Amino acid sequence: MKKLLIFIIILVVGFLVLNSCSGAYLHKAAKEPFSGESLSKNFVVEIGENVMQVANNLKDQGLIKNTSVFTRYAKKMKTDDKIRAGSYTLNTNMSVHDILTILVSGAREEVWITIPEGWRIDQIVDYLREKGLGAADDFEKRAKVKYFSSYSFLSNLSGNYTLEGYLFPDTYRIFADSSSDEIIEKMLGNFANKVTSNMMNQANKMGFSLHEFITLTSIVEKESAHSEDIRKIASVYHNRLKDEMLLQSDATITYITGRPDARPSLDETKINSPYNTYINLGLPPGPVGNPGLEAIEATLDPEETNYYFFVSRGDRAYFATTYEEHIENINRYLD
Repeated sequence: MKKLLIFIIILVVGFLVLNSCSGAYLHKAAKEPFSGESLSKNFVVEIGENVMQVANNLKDQGLIKNTSVFTRYAKKMKTDDKIRAGSYTLNTNMSVHDILTILVSGAREEVWITIPEGWRIDQIVDYLREKGLGAADDFEKRAKVKYFSSYSFLSNLSGNYTLEGYLFPDTYRIFADSSSDEIIEKMLGNFANKVTSNMMNQANKMGFSLHEFITLTSIVEKESAHSEDIRKIASVYHNRLKDEMLLQSDATITYITGRPDARPSLDETKINSPYNTYINLGLPPGPVGNPGLEAIEATLDPEETNYYFFVSRGDRAYFATTYEEHIENINRYLD
C-alpha cells in the first residue's frame, strides 16, 4: 500500500512538472513574432469559422508557424470561441498573442486617405481634421525627426527638424483610430521604398545632400502646374543654382505665409525669412512641401535648357532665357 501511494505521488508530481513545462513552452511560443520582417497583410475571418479554421488560414497566409500553438494558446486563454468575424490588417512581425488579441477585440474601422503631392504638414493636418481623424490633434507636434530618427535618411538632420519633405504623398489605407505616429510611420516607410539608394547616390553626384535635393524637389513640385512642364521647370532652378542666381520661387513665400498657393504680393517677397528665396541666395533651409515621385525623377533628370525664367498660367508654363523675354511673357500671359 505504501509503495502504491509513493508511485501515485510520483505520477502526480511528474504530471504537474510536465504540464508546467508544457505551459511555459506554450506561453513562450505564443509571444514570439512569426518573422523579424515587417509585412502587412489583410486577413479576413468569415462568419462561422472556428478556431482551427482561423489557425489554418493564418498559416496559409504566412502569419503563424504552428496551428497547434495558436489553437492551444487560444484555448488556454479561453478565447477560442471569442474570435470575431471581420477584416483585419495583420503583420508578419506579430506573435500569436498579438494576433489573437486583435482577432478577439474585433476589426478596427478602416478608412482611405489621399495626400496630394506638394502638401505641407499643416495642410495634411487640416485634411486629417476634415476627415474626423483624432490623429490630427498632435500630428504636427509629432512630425519631428527626433521621434523617428531610426530612419537612415533622417540621420543627418537635427532632432527638432520637422519631417517636411519626407511624408510621402500617396493614398493610404489606415485605421480610423490610428495614432499620428502610425500614420507618419506609413508615410516615412513609403518614402524609404520610393526614394531608392540609387536616387540618393545620383543626387549626391549632382552635388546635393539628400536634404538639399528634397528641398529643391519640393520647390519644383510646388511650382509645376503641369507634368509636361516639370522637367523644364526643374532645369530653371538647376540653372539658377549653377549660376548663383536668386531662385525667386513663389512656393517659398507661400510656405512662409501659409496662405493657399497663390502669387505673392510685392510686400511678401520682402519678408525677412531664411525661406525667402527672393532675398536669399541658394536653397532655403528645408523643403516647402512633400514632393511626389514625378517631381523627384524630374529633379534628378531635368531637361537640358538655357531657361532661367518661367511664368505659369492655368496648367501651362511659359519659359524664357532672358529677363526681357520673361517680361514679354508676363505681359502676354498674366495681364
